[in-house]
Amino acid sequence: MSVPPPPQMPYGPPPGDGNPYASGGSYGAPPPPPPPPGYGYPSPPPPPGPPYGGPPQDGYGYGYPPPPPPMDGTTCRFCGGYPAVNATVRGHQGLIIAFRMLRMTGPFCRTCGTATVRDMSARTLVQGWWSLVSWLLTPITLLLNLGPHNRFKQLPHPVPGSHGPQLDPGVPLTSRPHIAMLLVPVSLAVALTLAATGVLGPKKDGPVADPTPSPTLLSFSPTPLPTPTLTLPPPAFPSPTFTVPTPTLTLPPVTTPTDSDSKVDSAGVGDCLRNANGTSETTDTHPKITVVPCTDAKAQYKIVYKYLATSDEKSCEKQPKSDSWYTSKHPNLPVLDYVLCLKQVK
Repeated sequence: MSVPPPPQMPYGPPPGDGNPYASGGSYGAPPPPPPPPGYGYPSPPPPPGPPYGGPPQDGYGYGYPPPPPPMDGTTCRFCGGYPAVNATVRGHQGLIIAFRMLRMTGPFCRTCGTATVRDMSARTLVQGWWSLVSWLLTPITLLLNLGPHNRFKQLPHPVPGSHGPQLDPGVPLTSRPHIAMLLVPVSLAVALTLAATGVLGPKKDGPVADPTPSPTLLSFSPTPLPTPTLTLPPPAFPSPTFTVPTPTLTLPPVTTPTDSDSKVDSAGVGDCLRNANGTSETTDTHPKITVVPCTDAKAQYKIVYKYLATSDEKSCEKQPKSDSWYTSKHPNLPVLDYVLCLKQVK
C-alpha cells in the first residue's frame, strides 16, 4: 500500500530557502510607510505657540533649554512664571477734595509687569486730574512708573507658571485713547497763559483812546466879582437862650500797690510766702501775704504752680502737691488776675 504525498501549495513555495517569514516574502514584508498628509490621514497638531508673541517654549529660543527655577523662589505673583523681579507700580486717583495713592507690589515677570504698568498708568491718566493736588501728583506718578517699566523690558520672556495665566499687556499706552487725557493739563496751562497776557480779555468796540492826551492851553482874563451884601430883617421875637450843663465825671481813687503786693504779684514757682495775720481759720478773706526766703523760719507756704488770667481757685485741684491757694482779683482788669497754688511748709 502506497502513502500519498503531502499536498503542495497552490501558489508555489515562498521565495528564499523556504522560510515563510523571511524578508521579501508575502509574510515577512515590512508595512508600507504612511502616505503624506492630505491623503485621508489627519495632520499632526502643531506645537503650541508662545503666549503673546514670545519665543517657543519647548526650546526657550534657538534650541536652548529653559533656565532653571530661581533658588530664592522669586516667581511672578500672577502667573508663577520666572524670571521675575521685585518692583512697585503706582497709580493715582483725584477725588475733588481728596486724593488716593495706589500701588501694586511685585514680583512680576516681563509680561505681567508690562500689563500692570500699562493698566495702572491708563487709569491714572483718566482718574488722576480731579483734585487740587492731583495736578502735581499725576505727572509724578506717571514718571515713577517708567522705572519699573524699564526693568521689565530687560527681563527675558518668562517660562510659563503653574498657578495662573499670564496677564494680557494689550497695546502700548501711546496707542490707547487714554493718552488723550494729557490734553487736559496742557489746555489749562495754555488758557491761563493767554488770560495772563490779556489775549482772552474783554475787547472794547471802537477806536482805543490815547491814554496820554495832549494838554490844551487855555487863556482867560479874570473879572472881579461884586461883593455880595446881605441884609437881615429885624427879629420878630427875641432869640432863646440855652444853658448847657457841664458834665462832671468822678473817677474812683487810684490805689497804689504797696511794695509787699508788688512782690507777691511777681512771685513765681519755688518762692515762699507768709500770712502776717497768723489766723488759724480755713479761709482768710483779707490775708497779708509777704514773700520771704524759703530758708526763713517764718515761711508758711511754698508756691507749687501759678495760673494767670484767672481767679478760679479750683484750678489748683489739678496740682496734687497743692493743699492751699492764694487768689488775686482785679475787678477793673481781669487779665491781671492770678491764682497761686500753695503747699504748706512744715
